[in-house]
Amino acid sequence: MKSNLKKAAVFAGCSLLMLTACSGATAQISNAGDVLFQVGDVSVTRGTEYELIKKSNGSTMAVTLIEQAIMDEEIGRGDDIKKQAEEQYETNTSGSKEFEQSLIDAGYKDKDDYIEKVIIPTIQQEKLLDKYFKDNAKAIKKEYKPSIAKILMCDNKDDANNALQALKDGTDAQTVFDQYASESATYGNEEIVVSTLLKDSIPTYVINTLYSAKETGVIDEVMSDDNDSSGAYYVAILTSNDYDENRAKIQEALVSKASSDIAKECNVYYMKKHNLEIHDQDIFDALRTSNPEYLINHPELAEEDH
Repeated sequence: MKSNLKKAAVFAGCSLLMLTACSGATAQISNAGDVLFQVGDVSVTRGTEYELIKKSNGSTMAVTLIEQAIMDEEIGRGDDIKKQAEEQYETNTSGSKEFEQSLIDAGYKDKDDYIEKVIIPTIQQEKLLDKYFKDNAKAIKKEYKPSIAKILMCDNKDDANNALQALKDGTDAQTVFDQYASESATYGNEEIVVSTLLKDSIPTYVINTLYSAKETGVIDEVMSDDNDSSGAYYVAILTSNDYDENRAKIQEALVSKASSDIAKECNVYYMKKHNLEIHDQDIFDALRTSNPEYLINHPELAEEDH
């Protein structure tokens, strides 16, 4: 089966097909001469419509259609998806006839059209993200270095040493936090997902130490950050750095902190998997401006954006 990504960009019923930038290449449509309407001696054809849409909104539509093709390729629209979508619709609307009429007023043909265009893609997107965190686990771990831990921030090294010793002696964690935590501490006595996304509030050294730790429990080290002008010191209690065991928590935490970046990384991963190519110069140029990371055969362009 050929990848749906090779059919990704379709404007006004006209296929762009395998969107690489062959120099100056432009995708053509077979029915470009069909007249849509005429005003006096002026005729507007499908070719005119196609070029207008492509130039005014081409990159946005291309991205939308490429993303949908990815979801159809990786998740599909099987009976289980359709059933879930139907149930979600009924739950959200309680079968309200007024709601269905509001959909028609908004431009959808009917309830089924809304389910097909809105609810199913939403379900697919959620499932694709779940799949991405499984399929690309190695790279996600390398980039974000996730772990589950409690972080105690202290004002000075003496407090941190005393807190560490108390924890090693078996003192209740809440008692230790109450006694030694800095008033400016960002986190209290609760487990959090530690990752590189928290590097502004947790030193990189702490993040790396937790991620690479071989055993759970109190990290037997007072940690600091030479680049932190506040002079804070940290004690940490590692609950787990097992990615598979905590994948759902990690996914939720990373997405909540950087949903847009994670979504793009997910798309790029599957674009590479299915070898997305851009064959229309106008679309290529538009994506170069809006989403250079999607030009997977030209990674140097994404680098230019940074």
